[in-house]
Amino acid sequence: MELELITETQNRELKNVTAVHSFTVFPDDLNYKGSLFGGKILAEIDLAGLKPVRRMLYNTGCDTAVTASIDRVDFLKPAKLGDIVELTATIYKLGKTSISVFVHVTKEDESGHIEKICDAHLVFVSLKDGKPHPHNHFLPQEYIPSYELLNPCVS
Repeated sequence: MELELITETQNRELKNVTAVHSFTVFPDDLNYKGSLFGGKILAEIDLAGLKPVRRMLYNTGCDTAVTASIDRVDFLKPAKLGDIVELTATIYKLGKTSISVFVHVTKEDESGHIEKICDAHLVFVSLKDGKPHPHNHFLPQEYIPSYELLNPCVS
């Protein structure tokens, strides 16, 4: 489902509040046991989550957004050297300055088999001059988050 983001003040519609981010697992990304280091995934989750937020904040008067929180992340499967890790980030809830994002993370091995690694919920805060600043956006009333967005730890 493609979401539309509508601004009350500018009547501007942003057609897509989802962003896809990916990377290939290289030797420097591995822990001492040969699987992808969890800290690398957490950093990439943060980067992936920021992409749709940044796009949403264009022409709003906000100059940046910061990560306020990352909810529980359960690692379900390891990624190995050469795997392609794909992160899909979707804005699913908006407050006055807060922006909630769901990030779904999968891996694709060298044979093309895709498995879920983990999910995460993040909250960003829109800022101007280092202080919270309203982004003036709202989600369409008919938007209802999917089961996966509301239950990230279910595999």
